[in-house]
Amino acid sequence: MTNSRLRNAAIAALMFLPLAAYAQTPPASPADPPLGPQSGAPSSRSSNLADPSGEGAAALQESASAQVHPAYVLPGTRPLESLVGMTLAAAFAAFGPPDEVFSVRGDQAWEDDVVFYYSDHTYLFWFKDRVWQVRADERYSAQVIGVKMGESRSDVEAALGPPFHTGSDSDIFILPGNGFPVRARLFFADGSLSDLYIYRGDF
Repeated sequence: MTNSRLRNAAIAALMFLPLAAYAQTPPASPADPPLGPQSGAPSSRSSNLADPSGEGAAALQESASAQVHPAYVLPGTRPLESLVGMTLAAAFAAFGPPDEVFSVRGDQAWEDDVVFYYSDHTYLFWFKDRVWQVRADERYSAQVIGVKMGESRSDVEAALGPPFHTGSDSDIFILPGNGFPVRARLFFADGSLSDLYIYRGDF
């Protein structure tokens, strides 16, 4: 078996093993906000979303980049809201293997996530074989739903209109759905946009 096939097999194993609980426990429908950073101290899930780093991270990304097919693109080349609901097969066909795969533990088994991280600083969160949430962190450089990282909270609200919900450090906006409700939660640090999640509002 080639190194590429070994790597893909390892990714598949990492991806499917943590999802066994999903087959037995249907997802609940928690109220806003979505999984991710919360008001005040970060949740156990968000604290595990540290930027991929450490020994071997550079080698992993270099290895992944060397194996990327010329036809693959990064998630950020598409509107991030369009990725919600994407199937696993479609993601691999479009983006190829992610740069990193990791799990995020929730307080309940059904809250556990498998996350794909890509080098443009986007993250795909999976429920079974579909994306239920997309994240762009503070390093993401492209525009997302009409705004960019680092913009002031007042400028963001002027561009997107009144939020559906306002918290001490975040705003939630309703986005056009795709057969299911879609929302965006934008986080602000020192008054500037620093993190963004687009997610299914019925999860």
